[in-house]
Amino acid sequence: MDEAALNRKAIKRIMIVVAAGLLLLLFDLFVGFDFSTLRLMGGVSSPYLVRPDEGSSPGRITLKADIKTEDGTVTKEYDLSLYPYSRESAAGSADGETDQSETGAMSEEELLAYEMRGVISSLNDDRSARRVSLPGRLRTGETIKWSAHRRTNTAVIAFAMMMLTVFIYMRRLDPLEKARRAQMDSVRRQLPEFVNRLVLLLGAGLVLSSAFERIVEESRDSESLRGDYFYERLNGIYGRIKETNGSLEKEFRAFARSSENSGEGSRELMRISNIISDNISKGVELTEKLQSESEALWLSRKRNSEERGRLAETKLTMPLTVFLLVLVVVTVSPALLEL
Repeated sequence: MDEAALNRKAIKRIMIVVAAGLLLLLFDLFVGFDFSTLRLMGGVSSPYLVRPDEGSSPGRITLKADIKTEDGTVTKEYDLSLYPYSRESAAGSADGETDQSETGAMSEEELLAYEMRGVISSLNDDRSARRVSLPGRLRTGETIKWSAHRRTNTAVIAFAMMMLTVFIYMRRLDPLEKARRAQMDSVRRQLPEFVNRLVLLLGAGLVLSSAFERIVEESRDSESLRGDYFYERLNGIYGRIKETNGSLEKEFRAFARSSENSGEGSRELMRISNIISDNISKGVELTEKLQSESEALWLSRKRNSEERGRLAETKLTMPLTVFLLVLVVVTVSPALLEL
């Protein structure tokens, strides 16, 4: 898949994310609208609610209470329900002092919650009053500032949509990069063996073109090499040489140049291409040059294998640490439970 196709695919994904995000935003705005049947009136100084008409269903509203205490401001949310207006006056609950025997063992937080429950429950004590004033102070002295609360996740949804869009755009070329790494890994793995076989066939008396054809034909019969990038490219070179009677040196050099900026593995391929070109143009000893290069390639492959082994050990450190921690917890837990 080329870069243009990946860009088009990323654009489609971004459009899907944006469309889904806009739908979520619209849904959140719709749900976030204040569907309360009550409205907070009177402003900050004297807030009050108006009971629903007689015979109506109870009114509901979500209010935020900023309670100023000695330790600072505590913010709480309350879902309030007001019963509808009734002409018959209901007896209100006693508004006496808080029972000391009931609240003496309470912490400050528990006492505050207790007082606020009393405030909320007292709103429906007298349903004959249409206007229900919200207290600005608790009996324990804390002041209360009431405000209407509207739940919405608009900012969170917009931020998530933006971050996901940026993530998709930044990672749009990852498949191309992954394919490139796989191709270069194939070159690093197969090039030493290819050069070694080339040296053996040249030493046996074959010319370069015949040795190359022999290697490619043998690779076609190998199940392990089927689908391998390096030998697929060699098969392409072999096919073009047969069809157009082209030059092996030019085709191999074109393969090396196409991989020139693809990372590690391309330099070795370019050196092999230069050795083959020098043999054809200058008549240098091909077998000796390739033999020396083969030894260097095998050493490089050995170093790469060692580095991968060390990297694998590093990646295993965290899972092993977690495993050991779990083992310690399982071993120690019975002894701790007996204490």
